[in-house]
Amino acid sequence: MWQQLDCNLANATTANPSGCLADLFPWVEVLTGTGGNGEPRPDPFTLETTEEGSISMQFFNVAQGDVPYFTSLAENYTLADNMHQAVMGGTGANHIMLGSGTAFAYTDGNGTLAVPPSNEIENPNPQAGTNNWYTEDGYSGGSYSLCADHTQPGVTAVSRYLHTLPYATSTTICQPNSYYLLNNYSPGYYGDGTVNTSEFAIPPVPQTTIADSMMNADVSWKYYGDHWDVYLQDPKFQNPWDWYCDICNFAQYETSIMTNQQVRTEHLQDVTDLYNDIENNTLPAVSFVKPSGFLDGHPASSKLDLLEGFVKKIIDEVQANSSLWASTAIFITFDEGGNWDSGYVQPIDFFGDGTRIPFIVVSPYSTGGRVVHTYYDHVSILKFIEYNWGLGPVTGYGRDNLPNPTAGPTPYVPGNQPAIGDLTDMFTF
Repeated sequence: MWQQLDCNLANATTANPSGCLADLFPWVEVLTGTGGNGEPRPDPFTLETTEEGSISMQFFNVAQGDVPYFTSLAENYTLADNMHQAVMGGTGANHIMLGSGTAFAYTDGNGTLAVPPSNEIENPNPQAGTNNWYTEDGYSGGSYSLCADHTQPGVTAVSRYLHTLPYATSTTICQPNSYYLLNNYSPGYYGDGTVNTSEFAIPPVPQTTIADSMMNADVSWKYYGDHWDVYLQDPKFQNPWDWYCDICNFAQYETSIMTNQQVRTEHLQDVTDLYNDIENNTLPAVSFVKPSGFLDGHPASSKLDLLEGFVKKIIDEVQANSSLWASTAIFITFDEGGNWDSGYVQPIDFFGDGTRIPFIVVSPYSTGGRVVHTYYDHVSILKFIEYNWGLGPVTGYGRDNLPNPTAGPTPYVPGNQPAIGDLTDMFTF
């Protein structure tokens, strides 16, 4: 995605001081592929032999009536038009950043940093005789990077660009001797707490998340994963109706959560439990809710109107409970933005930011159809939780340590880069 964004300070303008043209998405997409993983480039080489081909895309014209429910929410509540995916990577990496403010590092499974197998280390340098067929890249292949070492494959180009910026990007997020996951590997634990020893699963993670911060402060929380109960009986996804998203649950990677049966049972539940908690006034202070692959709106496997229906049911049930609605804020967002976005992308550190994503806040204190331009990313949700419940940052080096944006040259560009907001601008209390 760094390559796709095509960033060069020589192209910088007042509205786009990063100089990222975002003009190489189609070119990169058809000349590389997640099927590569160290294999030689197919011969003959065509747009289909990458095993990636054309990407699944959707376009919606809300002025013509598309996406009617989300449009109505935007018109009646508060929309952010400067929210970004936090990582230039896939679903798993972005959910990990949402939960921790940083990335997860490879270990020996017992909490000690280790070096991944060579076929699991990213190498986006082109193979000999090709211009863009990556040496090692993909889902079941290279996905870890030693980003603290600027000589590593793929790190050199990003670091060189970051050092040209007129402000100091965050370097501490890449800790020494840490190979960080950049894409989508399954968690190191199954739902019942047993260790997932498959080749392309990240080993159990000793790093902390916002879940630990909340438990330490006695702030109640739950992660409601749609199809969780099915997944508990089918952890290897043999059941075609099991579309639980294991890579979406940041808590499922973490040793302190998954090795404690009481914690797992109390905090990791299904969406049916969410409906019961809303009805019974037992909703925790903080809830993370993830639809299954059938309902998540992903263009390759779902439809956006199914996601709209999923969200509408939750909002309708909360609003039907007047006492709950009076003190509840519902954040609606997507895990990834995608391609060809014209919005400003702020380079924060090695991991991103990425392109913009939709974000709507629904609450009694976010009414009026407002549009907020403050710069946010996934970690802004983390910052909001920490602000609202008086918690410190999850770690001393994650993005939740960044300041809130100050006024910049345009409403979309922070004056004190790097900076991300804590979402309080979305409310009028």
